[in-house]
Parts: sequence; structure tokens; C-alpha cells
Amino acid sequence: MKKSLLALAAMGAFAGAAQAQSSVTVYGLYDGGQNILKVKEVSSTGAITQGQIGGFAGNASASSRIGFRGVETLTNDLNATFNYELAITPGSGALNTAAGSGSTDANVSTAPRTSTVGLVSKSLGSLQIGRALTGVHGVVAGDIWGGNNMIGDMTYSAFTSTTTTSPQLISAVNTVSARVSNQFTRLNNLVAYTTPVFSGATLRFDWAANTLTNDNYAGAQSSLQGATLLYNWKQFSFKAATASSTYNDAQASTSIFTGVKTTINAASAMFTQSPFKIQYTYAANRSDTVQVATSVANQQASRVRAQKLSAQLNVSPQVMIFAQYGIGGTEGTKVVSAANNQTSDTAMQFGAEYSMSKRTSLYAAYGAQDRKTINTTAKADMEQYAVGLRHAF
Repeated sequence: MKKSLLALAAMGAFAGAAQAQSSVTVYGLYDGGQNILKVKEVSSTGAITQGQIGGFAGNASASSRIGFRGVETLTNDLNATFNYELAITPGSGALNTAAGSGSTDANVSTAPRTSTVGLVSKSLGSLQIGRALTGVHGVVAGDIWGGNNMIGDMTYSAFTSTTTTSPQLISAVNTVSARVSNQFTRLNNLVAYTTPVFSGATLRFDWAANTLTNDNYAGAQSSLQGATLLYNWKQFSFKAATASSTYNDAQASTSIFTGVKTTINAASAMFTQSPFKIQYTYAANRSDTVQVATSVANQQASRVRAQKLSAQLNVSPQVMIFAQYGIGGTEGTKVVSAANNQTSDTAMQFGAEYSMSKRTSLYAAYGAQDRKTINTTAKADMEQYAVGLRHAF
């Protein structure tokens, strides 16, 4: 009898240990609040267009999402992982899988935020496969109120002068997106390898090749090769990333391949001395049209440059204030006669957060961004106000 009880106890302990080796976590974030965006644009002839949109749209400080991630222990030094994450539209709660099309987001019409499977080893590093953020995106987004969705973040906000309001703004102001990682924020079929930490440094390598059809470049395709360096030394942290991507929109198999090659470079340096943080970020991209099997030389399609200085102060364990200021500019197709093809941009953000708990915060923020065309009087000004409640679970 005693042996039977001992055997049952041992089996129960073994089963418990086996269960502990594999786990799945449901997580997410919901950002809800009042969000108002005001736009004013003046054409080169003096015509003025103004508009305002807003409501309880939320998502000002962060994108709402729900996700599932899991880990299984394979050996003492190797784990298997997965991550699947969907975007939530605040207000309605609807799942939002609209990820853009063509050149805006890896040539897909609908997709989750993240969908990966991988292996993680302390001694060998990690390998992730699937749809995920690129390494260069993590540098462009910044670490001080990073990844927010408001106007005023010079390296991250996707500021254009097109369909922000209805009716459309006057097209005299350059419509190039100011977000450096705009075209390749996320990628499908991405393979990302991250090395172990060595003397405070890690390296990440990205590679992706998306071919929806295989008959002579028909359909839509994209590819990316990138590398990211992270280095921490005492109170300093440094990031640098480069990526080269090529994509084309859908085309017939009989067409001469015509696509766009984009080169992205970004770097940042941050100093932390409690209760203060300060970070400088620089980012730039250039896109060129590419034609295969023709004598047409590559031509510039667009160019973006941006830099910002960000600061954060923890006034108390509950209260944090931040501010950032940036300058930059955009340029469209490289045409000598296009006098108004270049813009000069300035941007700013400031705000505060109050932590009600480790998971729940109140925030208030203001952002502004101005775009002026060079050699003309055309300009676009945008302002955004937001107050909200953010809860992570």
C-alpha cells in the first residue's frame, strides 16, 4: 500500500513537472480615450483647407492589441516559443487586421500584428520565423514614449498631406510619409536571428523573401535584408540598424519587373541617470525605382530624413513627464524642375503619465508637426490632443 501511494505521488509530481515545462499566456493592451486631430494646409496660391477629426478613438499612446504567447522547455538550454497577436480597434473592440497593401506593409491585404514560431537558447541565441516587426523599426520608434500613434514624433509618426481629413488636403505639399520604417514596419515570412549577449552587445539579422507567385515576377513580392546592433554600457545604451528592401506591386507575368528598392539607416544613443532619461535618434531612408532587363537607370522615388531629441523625467514613482523635438524633411521623385518637391519638417510632443498601478496608467499628451515646401509658400500644420486610460493585461 505504501509503495502504491509513493508511486502515485511520484507520478503526480512528474506530471506536474511536465506541465510546468509548457505554458501559454494571454496578454494584451487597451488604450481608450479622447483623441482630436486638427489640420490646416495652405497651397502655393494661398488657398486654405482646414479640418478636424476626433472622438473616443484611443490608441494615442500605444496600439491596442490581444495576443497569445507560449514557451516549451526542450532542454536545459533550449526553448520553443510561439507568438500570435491581433490589433484591436478601441471603441468598438473589433479585431483590426487591415495591414495595408502594396508598398505600405509587405504587400499584404490583411494580417495579424505578429505571428511567429521560434527557438530560444541562452548560449546560441534566438531564431524567430513568421510575421514580425523588423529590427530597424525598434530603433526608429524610440524608447521615450516610443511607439505612440500621435503626430509630433519626428522619426516615427507617418505624417503625410493626403487623406487625414475629408475632403482631401491640397496636394501642393509633398505627400511622402515621414515615418522612416513606413514601408517595412512589419514583414511576412521573416526570419530573425538574435545573438546571445556578448560584452553588453547583441546583434540581430533579418531576412525575408515574399513571392506570392513564381512565374516571372508576377503578382506582388517583397524582400528585406537587415542588421541591428544593441549595446549597453553603464548608463548608456546604443542602437544602430540598417536594412535594404525591394518590393513591387502586383503585375502581369509578361511585364518587365519594375519595383522599388529602399535603404533604411537608423541610430540612437540614450543616457539614463535616475530619475532622468535623454535620447537622440537619427533615421533616414531612400527609395529608388528599379527596372530589370532594361537600360533605364534607377531613379529616386522618395527620400526621408529625420532626427529627434527626447527626454523623460520621473517626477515620482507614479508621475512621468516627457518631451521631444525633431527636425527633418522629405523629397519626392528626383526631378530638377520640381521646385516644391522638397519639404522642411519640424515636430514636437510633450505630455505626462500617471501610473495608477503597474498595469494601468492615465496619460495626457500634445503633438504638433509642420511641413513647409522649399521655394514655395505651401505648408501643412497638424496638431493633436489626447487624454486616455491605458491598461495592460
